[in-house]
Amino acid sequence: MDHVAFSTLAEHPAERVACWGRICSGIFGDLGIDMPDDSPLDAQLTTFQVGPLRMIRIVATGHRVRRDTVHSEYPTDDQFKLVLQLEGHGEIRQNERAFGLQPGDWSLYDPRVPYSFTNHGPTTAMVVLIPRQQLKGFRVPNLHTSEARTGSVLGMSSMFGSFLKSMSEQLRTIPNGLGQPMSETVLGLLASTMTVYQESGETYVPLPGVLMARVKHYVQIHLAEPSLNIERIAQEMRCSKRYLHRVFEDADCSLDRYIWQARLDRCRAALGSPEAKRKSISEIAFAWGFNSSAHFCRMFKSQFGLTPSDYRCRAVGAPGSEPAAHS
Repeated sequence: MDHVAFSTLAEHPAERVACWGRICSGIFGDLGIDMPDDSPLDAQLTTFQVGPLRMIRIVATGHRVRRDTVHSEYPTDDQFKLVLQLEGHGEIRQNERAFGLQPGDWSLYDPRVPYSFTNHGPTTAMVVLIPRQQLKGFRVPNLHTSEARTGSVLGMSSMFGSFLKSMSEQLRTIPNGLGQPMSETVLGLLASTMTVYQESGETYVPLPGVLMARVKHYVQIHLAEPSLNIERIAQEMRCSKRYLHRVFEDADCSLDRYIWQARLDRCRAALGSPEAKRKSISEIAFAWGFNSSAHFCRMFKSQFGLTPSDYRCRAVGAPGSEPAAHS
């Protein structure tokens, strides 16, 4: 996946705090940087655009970042921030509340509200910037953490953290075309986790927003099954098909169209992957839930403006002879 890297290591030690401040302000908005002592700040940051989400992997020595005043005018503030601790120990403080993060812990918070985040010694973390519109319908508390009071909450929080950790380790090797479905999985798991909090009485999340994210997550993990359809999803979500259609009324596309677009995106990513070069176009289409080569080719060309064969040739070169019916 395409990425951009920043580092303080090329700077003179005396200039590294100022350099890190400029890097962070360009990505996270205006932040103050504090050092616990006079030791130089060694910090590296790599950003990945994963669908609508921006994921940032940070490796740094101990320091603190802080926002001292309420802000809402920065473009970078039109989003929520989620931090996953990968290595080392951190602590976030906001609205008189503090939460210590051990490896595997995470926290979702509103960065417009004053806060501080302290890294106690060398730390590796992943930050996920989530546009506010992606959590439309959620009432996100200023500071929502993986801290759990019940077994069900602990289980979902741990699973979500484990998925983010695994994803952070694979970001460089994930094809760009999978950014959107990967982001849908992240948002779906987050929605499911917050739903468990709701059911435990720890917070409140309006149902329509939760349901849409959970449906998208369900779609992404069952795309390869030809039986995936609105009726089955309604049964799994314990709601009517009519209600599902209503939930998706304000979305960019209908639920049915979302399913087919997701399948087409997965097929496009496979067609552009050298690893799948020996697979026929029909094999790829059938692997992602299509049951007709002709139907797949028509939909692919309508969506992307090229036949599957032409797209594959442009992406990775001709894989050998392809049956003419596939294009």
